[in-house]
Amino acid sequence: MKALDFTKKTSKLADKLVKLGFRYQSTDQEEPDDPLKPPRRATTWANVMNGVTLQIIDTYDERRGANYELITTPRKYVRITDAYTDTGVSMSVEEFMELEEITNSLGSTFPRPEIRFERITN
Repeated sequence: MKALDFTKKTSKLADKLVKLGFRYQSTDQEEPDDPLKPPRRATTWANVMNGVTLQIIDTYDERRGANYELITTPRKYVRITDAYTDTGVSMSVEEFMELEEITNSLGSTFPRPEIRFERITN
């Protein structure tokens, strides 16, 4: 029997995406145009209010070893695209985890810093 349990901890990457205001959209299996390139899987998240799309791309690198054996190394990276200018940047997951905020091409930064109002009474 399958059960949905919201008490289970999600991944640190998913927590970071939610903190930055992204919402999960879909997971696509992309087939390569070139049969020599490995297939990749892209998980898409979007921040619709700020027009930014983020894809987590799971793929692998292939190379030949000393005896011509095929060596595959799993690789995961993040691709962030601005919807207004269609400009994108790729970075490692580690680099993405260090981001604290993102500014789109219109100058809107998210997430906005928390502003705390404290009432001062005399």
